[in-house]
Amino acid sequence: MGIVIYARYSAGSRQTDQSIDGQIRVCTEYAKLKGLTIIGEYCDKHISGKTDERPEFQRLIADAKLKKFEAVLVYKTDRFARNKYDSAIYKKELKKNGIQIFYAAEAIPDGPEGIILESLMEGLAEYYSVELAQKVRRGMRESALKCKSTGGNIPLGYKVDKDKNILIDDTSAPIVQAIFQKYINGTPNSTICDYLNSRGFRTSQGNLFNKNSIHRIIQNRSYIGEYKYSDILIQGGMPAIMDLETFNLAQQERAKRKQQKKAKAPKAEYTLAGKMFCGYCKAPLHGISGTGRSGEKYYYYTCANTRGKEKTCHKANVKRDWLESTLVEFIKQQILQKETLENIVTNILLEQNANNTLKKDIAFYEKKLIENKRAHSNILKMIEFGNGTKSLTDRLQQLEDERTVLENELTHLKKLNITFTDDQLIYMLLSFLDKYEYETEQEYNNRILTCFLSEVYLFDDHVVLFFNISSPDGKLKECDFDIIKASGSTKTNSCSTASNLGGAGGS
Repeated sequence: MGIVIYARYSAGSRQTDQSIDGQIRVCTEYAKLKGLTIIGEYCDKHISGKTDERPEFQRLIADAKLKKFEAVLVYKTDRFARNKYDSAIYKKELKKNGIQIFYAAEAIPDGPEGIILESLMEGLAEYYSVELAQKVRRGMRESALKCKSTGGNIPLGYKVDKDKNILIDDTSAPIVQAIFQKYINGTPNSTICDYLNSRGFRTSQGNLFNKNSIHRIIQNRSYIGEYKYSDILIQGGMPAIMDLETFNLAQQERAKRKQQKKAKAPKAEYTLAGKMFCGYCKAPLHGISGTGRSGEKYYYYTCANTRGKEKTCHKANVKRDWLESTLVEFIKQQILQKETLENIVTNILLEQNANNTLKKDIAFYEKKLIENKRAHSNILKMIEFGNGTKSLTDRLQQLEDERTVLENELTHLKKLNITFTDDQLIYMLLSFLDKYEYETEQEYNNRILTCFLSEVYLFDDHVVLFFNISSPDGKLKECDFDIIKASGSTKTNSCSTASNLGGAGGS
């Protein structure tokens, strides 16, 4: 099987290329153990997993559509994405193209409950990411209230002393003043950039100036002495490089140059797209939108066969918000209950035990580690007796690198034994009953629908749901309930094993 590695590390002073190297080493060792052939690597450096705007990640998705590889190997779930919605969308995209995804340092079972477990782990990664950010912000606020540097990029024209005080940099401040003066005089941004770059001047990050550099400098109110961090704004909190009159002249010039462009509306989210199908013709349901007379935007799910020149299906459109919130409430009533949750936990634990070769893996790595230490010791003895050569020295370095990987993997595998107990799983599943503090209603709905729903078949008067939950016969758990559109209420008809709808139920 031809696989590729995707590795990523976030922005931050402690994040370096070594993080990428470490991920690739573990992934390479994992591939070797599993008999997988690595045919390529995609590495995003200094980019957060909260966004999908990652060049190498997008190249990975584009190459997946061309079927350039059969599987993607990632160090852990949070390396793929820390945003739950992005993670679900892109994993669905990979699955649609027949691309598998493996995790080198996490044991995820293959069955339907594995999807729930993976969703829980992603949710924890996203939660801890937000929690960490909140703690960091609290510490930074203390520095901000004292008008000190909170780290990150310092605007051109300033410097920071050892006590984190922000001071004017006599070397680069004149560059800022020249930019303002030329801008006010009507000099085009491109000409200003050419002038600066030709004289060897660089931005605060050491890069060549471009049009965006000029825009950022002209709009930066730090240059008139405003200190700003989050919601903290202190006038005169830092030394001014420009006087207010000159700054305002630059803003007037900017207003003249600015072309009025209509802001793009945020991209609509259709969480059920890709897993919801028409109950009548089995075609996928897509998301569409429309604008009412009042200018308000409306969002719907529509059957693919009801649009275009040849309409072969009569399925009515359904409002997105109403449908998604209805299904979320149904899942909370029918799935997030004590008895059902206990069954889910039992199935997850059983599947983990059935699919997890943890003890064999630990024994394998321990054996490899003993062999590594023995070989390392033998080479050291040869070198001590004066038989050292360059090839032996190189081999010694290889063994030391291999030992690091083996020891890290052993530490991780041994921790997996206590990662998820039944009580911990219950606790994590109960987190779906309420929104996180930072979540919107749409994000909360996305989290539930992504985690628990496998497929949805929608009729005009009822809906059939397939959950990521195994029934005793090995099929997916199925529920069928009426949708009463006038009142928005639901009436459950039955919950059973999967029927013959031709979707996930029979697989």
